[in-house]
Parts: sequence; structure tokens; C-alpha cells
Amino acid sequence: MILYLWSQSLFSTKTQVTFYVWKLIHCEATGTPVPRVIWVLPENVVLPAPYYGAGMTVHRNGTLDIQSLKVTDAAFLTCIAQNEGGEAKLIIQLDVLDTIEKPRLRSPKMESLSLTVGRTLTLNCSVEGSPAPQVTWVLPGGTALMSGSRFTKFFHKTDGTLVISNPALSEAGNYRCLGRNAGGQVERTVVLSPGRKPEINNRYNSPVSIISGESLQLHCLSASDPVHLTWTLPSGVVLNRPQRAGRYTVLQNGTLSIQQASVYDRGSYTCRTANEYGSSLLTISVIIIAYPPRITSSPAATTYARRGVAVQLNCVVVGIPKAEVAWETPDRTRLIVSPQPRLFGNKYLHPQGSLIIQNPMPKDTGFYRCTARNVLGLSSSLISKASVNVNMAFFSSTTALIMCQEISALL
Repeated sequence: MILYLWSQSLFSTKTQVTFYVWKLIHCEATGTPVPRVIWVLPENVVLPAPYYGAGMTVHRNGTLDIQSLKVTDAAFLTCIAQNEGGEAKLIIQLDVLDTIEKPRLRSPKMESLSLTVGRTLTLNCSVEGSPAPQVTWVLPGGTALMSGSRFTKFFHKTDGTLVISNPALSEAGNYRCLGRNAGGQVERTVVLSPGRKPEINNRYNSPVSIISGESLQLHCLSASDPVHLTWTLPSGVVLNRPQRAGRYTVLQNGTLSIQQASVYDRGSYTCRTANEYGSSLLTISVIIIAYPPRITSSPAATTYARRGVAVQLNCVVVGIPKAEVAWETPDRTRLIVSPQPRLFGNKYLHPQGSLIIQNPMPKDTGFYRCTARNVLGLSSSLISKASVNVNMAFFSSTTALIMCQEISALL
């Protein structure tokens, strides 16, 4: 004789229902000879099949039919199938809940993730509700995985997460998580897409031009956040993110900042972004606008002065970056032009480069030289100079007037 007991599970199971609902609990037994089915309720109440009572019925096939369940009906129920060869039991834990709560997702309804070949993935699906929802994952091919089930690379854990071990590109697709209970159903979709290398947004269609001395920012923006970002300078030096080296700074967002750019900063700058899927390059050409200083306005070769009358010697200079302007006096004193006016004895130095000799004296006679230089004027061939010979003539007021007339005639 063989005796089998068929139900939601062999030997023991658990079921949850809501109060005041109708519930069928199946207990189908087969064997030879045909087994007899009885249900044993709390306090050893025995119901044979068939049984017809008020609010409770045992059908001929062994199914227990309970109507209008109450919270107090929660109990352990035992189905026993017997024949001359023996018996089999199925124990059912019946929980009766007093409310129904429709399933609610604790995770976003839609989510997109990048698939990395060979790296284990965990897809979350947290569902709440009363009674506790049954969670099912549906794979891209349509295979449904109940809680605790395994299928090739997939494992549906009891906490609702789906683990994908050693994924390949073929695992890309839409994964659906379904949460069901007596109150309804919710669904969450996780889209797995093959990962891509970072793509850089190139906003530089032509070389970048900047005036020497100004600050410069070169941007390296990517739609996706790369794992690794570096900048290679024209000198070959490589800077990581974030890093600071002298006048160069790589910011957290990938931008390269250059403070007070000079002619030595001209050349090609390369940004490289990389992740596990590949790398991308962006090369930017930088032009530094600069030219050596040039004196555009200077005094005559010879200037005559008279006691008490100030003499102005001009020295107007153009150049990028801005040149340093200095005057050399006959006694070899070097006067450097500064942003603020300066006074050296009877000599006044204007910020624009002019030298004014106030109340000239005989000792002021001699050669005056204006020199201008910048970073491009380090060699002598790039230094612009203006020389002035100041001859001071001092006579009595009468004679001075005659000499002035004679000088004017000669000019």
C-alpha cells in the first residue's frame, strides 16, 4: 500500500487570511486503498470527510471550507489521511489578520542600473502590506522566481532581493518584481543596461586663447561620473582629481584651473576619463597672447632745461604681459615705475612711466635711459630702450632769453 498527501506543502505549512473572509484549505490524499481524511481542530475536535456544519465544511476530497473567519480562529490545524497501510499528516498554521493593507513598495518603482560583466549584482525589492505580500521576481525571459528559489545564475532571497552571480551581457534587460496579497498587487521594474565608457562633452571647437597673466579654466564634463580622471599638461606632468600643483588645480568636478597663465602654459592639455568599460580623451589647445614690450612715446634725443622749470621725460610702453618700466639716471640710479606715484629727491616718477624733474639743477645734466622688459624680453635683443641727453644751460635771465632765441633759430 502507498499513501500520499498532497497540499500546499508536505507535512507542514503556514497560511494567512483576513477576518470575515471565506477560506479553502486543501488536503488531497491518494493511496491504495483510498485513504480516509479527517481534520483535527483545537481542543481535539475531529471533523471527518465529508462534514457539513455551521460555518465549516469538510468536502469529500478533504478540503476544509471555513466561512467568516475571526481573529480568534487562528490555530494549528491537522489534516490526517489514513488507510490500512498507515497514515500521513499535514499541519497547517492558520493566521487570521484583522486588517488588509494593499502592498506598498519601499523601493523606487523604476530603477536603471549598469551591468558589469562578472560582477555580482543585487536587485532590491522591499514590499510592505498586510497580510505580508508574496514577492515574485520575473526575469527578462519570463521565468518567475518565488522567494527562496534558484535558477542558473539567479537566487531570490527570502528578504525579496534578487542576486545575479557572474552576470554576462545576456543578463541585460527588464527585471520585474511583483508583490501580491489579498489587497492587491504592486510592481517594480529594474532595467539592467550594459555599462558604457564615459563620454566627454566637448565644448572646445577651436583653440582657447587667453591673455598672459589671466586665469584659465578648462572643463572636462562627462554625462556619467568616471571612476578615474586625469589631466596631462603640455610639459607631460599628469595631475589626478582632485590635486593641486603650484598654479595648477584639478577640481572635484574635473575642471583644470590655471592661475596667472604665462607663455610657458601654451600647448595641448589632455583630459582622460576612464571606468571599467573603457576611457575617453579630450585634447584642448591653449594659446597665450603675449608680445615683447615696445616704447611708443619717448622724449627728444636732447632736452634743454631752465632753472625752476620742470622737465617731463615720457616713456609710454605697450606689451603683454605688462612690462616693468624703469629709468636709469646719470648717476646710475635705477628708478622702477610702480602703480603709485613715487618721489626721489627732485625727481617724480609717474605710474604711466613719465619721469618729471622738478626744479632742475646742474647736477641733473646727463643721459637718462628708459628700459621696459617682460617675460618675453629676457634677452638683450628683446629689450626696448630710449636714451635722453639732458643738457642743462644756466645763464642770467637776459642772456638766457638770447640763448633761447638762438637755439630756436637753430632748430
